[in-house]
Amino acid sequence: MSELLSALNAPETQKPQTLPAMLKQHQPRFKAIAPRDVDVTRFSAALMADVRSNQKLAECNPMTVLGAFIRSTQLGLEPGSQLGQAYFVPFKGECQLVIGYRGMIELAYRSGKVASISARTVYENDVFEWELGTDERITHKPATGDRGALVAVYAMAKLTTGGIHFEVLDLAEIEKAKRASKSSSFGPWKDHFEEMAKKTAIRRLFKYLPVGTDLTRAVALDEKAESGSQQNDIEAETVLDGEFYPAGGGNDG
Repeated sequence: MSELLSALNAPETQKPQTLPAMLKQHQPRFKAIAPRDVDVTRFSAALMADVRSNQKLAECNPMTVLGAFIRSTQLGLEPGSQLGQAYFVPFKGECQLVIGYRGMIELAYRSGKVASISARTVYENDVFEWELGTDERITHKPATGDRGALVAVYAMAKLTTGGIHFEVLDLAEIEKAKRASKSSSFGPWKDHFEEMAKKTAIRRLFKYLPVGTDLTRAVALDEKAESGSQQNDIEAETVLDGEFYPAGGGNDG
């Protein structure tokens, strides 16, 4: 820790100013805030692959990219569009961390309170019925062949206690959620629309489930990303100064 603090207090010309240099220098700090099974070196490589393939991301303030990386590492969600756990989205020269639906599902299982969870898309030629009340249920029989246009998504979770909860969003609600996002015309909403629609259903479902602190934190972070109000540069500065210790995270979590 003393070596890291000495490096941070060194003259400006001695501090690494590029993202690759900062990722390399501060690996010990990243390992300290990551869950035990996270390979920080692999996460760093995944981030740099994304940066190299996305010019706008490469042009972002590196501290905001680093802040997004810190948050995804803390949550144990690997960066990059390949796995769909955590997307790094450039917005007006800054990087926003957008959690994918696979990332949300991963966190749900880690909570230990969810036995199974899924999100499905519904098309106009499918048989789809759902009912609320004292006997809540969903019936979904996907059509064979041409299923038609997307009309809805739903998320369903079975708790370890046996309870079942679901959330259904029709196309109008999905489009409304997309329009509310600051990144509605680019990033995962543009390139992975159905996955983002399913993630929106999952995120709403989580508000009714007894999930843990990591998932609650992820939902709040994701909502900030949608509104464009993340402050990843501040978060990065805090971690690199050695003053950030996530509740329930790190190598002691």
